[in-house]
Amino acid sequence: MDTPTQILEDYFSGLMTIVDQSTKSQEDQILMAGAMMAVAKMLYHNNLTEDEHNNILHHNVRDLLNLIKPTIH
Repeated sequence: MDTPTQILEDYFSGLMTIVDQSTKSQEDQILMAGAMMAVAKMLYHNNLTEDEHNNILHHNVRDLLNLIKPTIH
């Protein structure tokens, strides 16, 4: 039986394969990332309680800001 970590690694690898096969430019990859984020938000909304959904989105936004903060001038 696969662990949640193994399942997540498989999903991640599968999504990266889709990106590699479906995008031709940096702009395409940015658009794909935006679409993936929108899908994630919908899946969180459809499968979690409102509090769980809001908590995950809050943490995801904070993680994203921490990731891009060094690049903001």
